[in-house]
Amino acid sequence: MTRTEMLKSLGTELTRVVGALAEKSASSRPGAVRREDAFVVSFAATAGLHGDIAFAFVRDGAEALVKSLSPSPVPPSDEQVKELCTQAIASIDHRDLGCTLQLVSAEAGYTRPAESNAGDLAPLPIEIVISGHEHSLQVVLSGQVEPATDRTESEGDRSKTLDVIMDIDLPLVVRFGRTELPLKALTALGPGSVIDLGRSPDEPVEVLISNRVVARGEVVIVSGNYGVRVRDVVSPTERARSLEAELA
Repeated sequence: MTRTEMLKSLGTELTRVVGALAEKSASSRPGAVRREDAFVVSFAATAGLHGDIAFAFVRDGAEALVKSLSPSPVPPSDEQVKELCTQAIASIDHRDLGCTLQLVSAEAGYTRPAESNAGDLAPLPIEIVISGHEHSLQVVLSGQVEPATDRTESEGDRSKTLDVIMDIDLPLVVRFGRTELPLKALTALGPGSVIDLGRSPDEPVEVLISNRVVARGEVVIVSGNYGVRVRDVVSPTERARSLEAELA
């Protein structure tokens, strides 16, 4: 898959995800690239391709979408908008992209001016129109990807055994902390009891699969539910080895 084909595929998949989030039909059309205030979510391409991809969500459309999903007299905060943008991209199906995308950052920024991007490196601007919504969502996709070298491909490739078991559901657990209690304290537990986990609220929580830590992050609220924004992950190779060892 070429870079242009990949960006178009991402644009199509992003349109589908945005429509699903808004619970409305959505379509996309070519947009324009100009310097505008935006929320920029950056990803690194691994496992098959190597490089970086950036999604720049123009501020006014992104804020309008957040406000429509959670009506409130108070304008949405930057954190709420970044959370929605990140959630939308995290919902993209990667199976047809020929690679895996890993979150690098989500920050307020600007779209890149058209005159600085020409030829094969030109960004792909799209305008996502949502049925029943007054404001469209403008997104500019940019970045550079290329086939992985033998070294990066060997680091990102999954083993044949893991390919066979990729559709198996595994239990995911978020661990806020852990401690040990004497049996006497356990038997005395009741409603209103407080257990000190010996963990600062600022420390990252751990994400475990089959009792193995695969990532660390911070607790966030997603559509009124608890969620975890991943800040650090173990390497794909180590994750694959851990899962294969657990399922062997």
